[in-house]
Amino acid sequence: MPADYRVESILVADCGSTMTKSAVVDLVEGQYRLVTQVEVPSTVEAPWEDVSQGVEHAVAQIERASGRILFDEQGLLITPERAGGQGVDAFVITTSAVPPLRIVLAGLVQGLSLASARRAARSIYADVVEVIALDDVTERRSEEERVRLIQQARPDVICIVGGTDGGATTALADLARVVTLACSLLEEEKRPVVIFAGNADMRLEVAQIIGEEAHLKVVDNVRPTLDVENLSPLREEIETIHSERKMAGLPGLAVLNAWNPQAIMTTAQAQSRVIEYLARKYGPQKGVLGVDIGGATTVVTVQLDGLTQQIIRTDLGTSYSVERVLDQVEMDDILRWVPFSIEEGEARNLLLNKSLRPTTLPATHETLLLEQALAREALRLALTEARETWPVGQASPYPHLSPMFEPIVGSGGVLSCAPRPGQAALILLDAIQPIGVSTLVLDRRGFVAAMGAMASVNPLAAVQAASLGGLVNLGTVIAPVGQGREGEIALRLKVEELHLEMDVPYGSLEVYRLPASEPLTLQVRPQRHFDVGWGPGRGRKIQFSGGSVGLIIDARGRPLTLPPDRDRRQAKVQEWLWGMGA
Repeated sequence: MPADYRVESILVADCGSTMTKSAVVDLVEGQYRLVTQVEVPSTVEAPWEDVSQGVEHAVAQIERASGRILFDEQGLLITPERAGGQGVDAFVITTSAVPPLRIVLAGLVQGLSLASARRAARSIYADVVEVIALDDVTERRSEEERVRLIQQARPDVICIVGGTDGGATTALADLARVVTLACSLLEEEKRPVVIFAGNADMRLEVAQIIGEEAHLKVVDNVRPTLDVENLSPLREEIETIHSERKMAGLPGLAVLNAWNPQAIMTTAQAQSRVIEYLARKYGPQKGVLGVDIGGATTVVTVQLDGLTQQIIRTDLGTSYSVERVLDQVEMDDILRWVPFSIEEGEARNLLLNKSLRPTTLPATHETLLLEQALAREALRLALTEARETWPVGQASPYPHLSPMFEPIVGSGGVLSCAPRPGQAALILLDAIQPIGVSTLVLDRRGFVAAMGAMASVNPLAAVQAASLGGLVNLGTVIAPVGQGREGEIALRLKVEELHLEMDVPYGSLEVYRLPASEPLTLQVRPQRHFDVGWGPGRGRKIQFSGGSVGLIIDARGRPLTLPPDRDRRQAKVQEWLWGMGA
């Protein structure tokens, strides 16, 4: 490729567990635009079991919709773009359809080394299927029971952790012997990789114990001292194994690799790039939050105080992972978000039907609201775990509440396919419970992952295409922190250009549908018991735009508490839905 070669047209694809999205971004009148996009069912599962077929179906639809020829006579993608407009200059692809690594964690202390190892595993597409903790007094397992546990878990990876550097030795040696025995009883091709991330002084002894019974990887201790956590070496090793054992084995990936000289990124990696870009754009005063609620996986990515963190929950999703969500959430917690009465068994069956037919749309309004309620709880679970390691800095004036974010980006089918934008906004508000002033942004076209991947070949194309149709501004949210009597005035607002004044009562969720074309000036004056980010009772003028939902004032209180009485609760939920235009 010539040194002065310029990438102008880009074909992007994101292969999810449920749907495959593909689009063409091209230079139009001096700016990069999303010119064509389609979405088709993914072909990862039977009867196809070939991820490339879904991409080929999507690209064929793009050809039909745009009249642009993308494949040559041999069925190969035309790159670079020809003088006649056939083909594209580059192709980038992301995927979240790769099966997660099955990991068994074995360690000494649940609240220290094992907690650190779990956090490292959660930042990769990995599923912690079993934990063996020597300090677990509730389950006094024998050595034989632990060996059987490992065999039944069928892990791809066993991670041994424990002991500070120079600390415990005997218990670690015993644990290594259990792991070695379990591996020796498995067929050689089914034996897991063993990663040792414990007491550095034990590396040689652990290697001698394991010997030839398993492939051993040694990385730095996740807990070199009691107050120091070192996750990066373990995380990088798990990521490498995932790439070698899972990504490389994805059916049909070889076909897509032939189209694409760039390394295929996971959807989560690409999303992380976007969050880091937004953090640079908006500055360090607040954090940036991205959430992706998928069919099989929920991903939370945050940038706070210059640090990017990501948690990937492969057990939380709205279709393939429904049953696993139901195992972790009480049905009452899901039903509190719907404005109607339904038997728990019936609700459970309706939700489980989604796991049997992941690509189907809700048949009734009630089923739609049930699926959205499930999404709230899946996201709440992921956020609860993610918050454990978020730094407490200037963006977190109230450590027991959500930090202040600007913006909040929502992705995933349950949000992007919501019939009304107000429904997507309400899911985000209920699950995240933001404080202060935030902008809600919806990844309506499933474009965030593509934007992150595109940045590797043309950063300007990624930014311009996202701003010109890839991302949708739902609206500005003002969420005061403070307690008051329901109906008491919490905020006074004035939109200067429209000469519009508003008094917002505590306990309410108000939406003002305002022009979205031009920025507006808003005077925000909280009452003395309420704080919107500048201190109790302190107000300010801000610039905002209306968005597709409008100016949203969430004065329901933080943390959000729903009425315990079922009838009152359902009436409140219905009121909020109507208020949001949902």
